[in-house]
Amino acid sequence: MTDKAIAPKYRRASGSSLIEALADALTSIKAEDKLTDLELANFLGKDGQDSGKAYRTGYAEMPVTAFLRGCEVWNGRFANGALALIGMKLVPLDAGNINDRASLSALTRLLLELSVALEDGEITHDELTAMKTAIEEAGKVVDRLRSPSLKVVGE
Repeated sequence: MTDKAIAPKYRRASGSSLIEALADALTSIKAEDKLTDLELANFLGKDGQDSGKAYRTGYAEMPVTAFLRGCEVWNGRFANGALALIGMKLVPLDAGNINDRASLSALTRLLLELSVALEDGEITHDELTAMKTAIEEAGKVVDRLRSPSLKVVGE
């Protein structure tokens, strides 16, 4: 279902592509954190090097408890590649702990960077890469505003 006429909202990811995305994430985490397959398995609440290797290579589908343990330990770094395939992302509940004044600054900073990037009529990959920090900070503000635990002054 790679037809561009189909809105991304209505696309479905195959099970194998979801497993592959999680395997890719585990491969990156293993390399970045200098972990062994046994350590991966332990973080996922499993015993034995074979489990870590099976999940990292995509040879085995992990149980929901292992997936949730991975989310607990590595947050979106682990899950967001797979979740993006179904139009979602993982964000810690405290991701948006930022005060109202800093929130306005973060959003304004992103708007300024977007405005400058759009002066020539398009935003390039390099421009998006350069504004990664501003995008992440503004994203935290938006996540905070979506949070059901947001306390509104005057209530």
